[in-house]
Amino acid sequence: MTNASENSGQYAGFLPPRFHKRPDADDVMIKTWTVGDALAGHAVPEIPGPLSLFFDLVAPAAQRAGSTGFAMLWLDRHPHEEPSWRLSVGHVGGHVGAVDDLEVAVEKPLARLVGAMSLAEFETGNWHMTRPLWRKRAEPVRLVFWGDFARHARAILGHADGSGFYQPLGAGLRSDHVAASLPLLEDMLGDPFLLNGMGFEDALRLGIALGRAHLIESWIDAGGTEKEPYFRPMRIWHQAWFASALIDPAVASLAMSGQPPMPALDFSQSATPDRRRKALDDVSSWLRTVFFNDEHPALRNAFVAGVQNAVWLDSDLQQYVQPRQRSEILQGLMPYCRWFLAMALYNHLGNLAAGTARDDQSKFYATLVDALPELVPLGDLATQRDIEQHIIRIDAARAASAFDTLVLPFCDLLMPRRSFDAVRA
Repeated sequence: MTNASENSGQYAGFLPPRFHKRPDADDVMIKTWTVGDALAGHAVPEIPGPLSLFFDLVAPAAQRAGSTGFAMLWLDRHPHEEPSWRLSVGHVGGHVGAVDDLEVAVEKPLARLVGAMSLAEFETGNWHMTRPLWRKRAEPVRLVFWGDFARHARAILGHADGSGFYQPLGAGLRSDHVAASLPLLEDMLGDPFLLNGMGFEDALRLGIALGRAHLIESWIDAGGTEKEPYFRPMRIWHQAWFASALIDPAVASLAMSGQPPMPALDFSQSATPDRRRKALDDVSSWLRTVFFNDEHPALRNAFVAGVQNAVWLDSDLQQYVQPRQRSEILQGLMPYCRWFLAMALYNHLGNLAAGTARDDQSKFYATLVDALPELVPLGDLATQRDIEQHIIRIDAARAASAFDTLVLPFCDLLMPRRSFDAVRA
């Protein structure tokens, strides 16, 4: 969205803040322990007393130590092992000595836990290394923050208009519920979203997020109760990312008169795939009404392309594509690829003719032509028909491979970003 420093309008004073003390994710060290014995089944049990006490003590102790971090209790949903408790403690620090600093910050509550339950070191890594494991296997049960993380969490969860822009609160969750705080990890440690306006790739990412969410629900439906526990971490973590990504569109909509409020996703543990899909459809309809309508055709088509082609455009999902499905998926992708490429080329060649093309656009165009030599004959006098005739000669496989690495960034470089009146401070 627009830079906060440029946001001096009537909304600037009461909107939720961005997390300005965002650490390098390589500096967020996370140590995980296996706690206790394996569990008998996949139902979420009561948290053992010593673990509850640890969570009562850990944030105040780490706060006194001047630390910034978090602790998360989760169930490991490894498909070939019995479920068991895992305790992860994250700490923001430099590369050298970060793990030692982490253990010093939580030394006393950890010592009490060690005396009451068996602990075995499971894994130590930074945020980038740990997050992929969590997205596949971790069902979060409890999450607490301290330091800068806790201050940001309070600013979001305690905001007077929180239910209007923060999905878990809009869905009626208590602020201390694990699903209410989980999206804040993405907000504080993930890549910032919607900076300096809504661009072409931003619209596509929101579309992919919706498409991915629908696919996950379809897999849960098809797998039934036997497979549901193993899909649960993927669903929970993706829902958390999507909830964090929706903060900024929801904030922007506050300044748009006559627009409906953002509907809430379904975070209920008892919700069925059908109920969650209905909530996703409501959010999708809201996004199309407010942001991806006919007034913004480039953003609209990017969003729709993401929804319909998530299985190909989401790198996590490509591994699930069967060889026999590949050809069908590529054929479905081609109309979007050709439309986006034609739009970008028409704009760029027009800019060349007018002498307004930027150096970064011209350099990117040269890279694009190297990968797709069918475009070499096009010059600044090319008509829309010339462009379309050359694009259609590119075979589906090469066009698809260039789609997310070249075509989409080129479009993003050329399409003006949509700015908003209300943005996070």
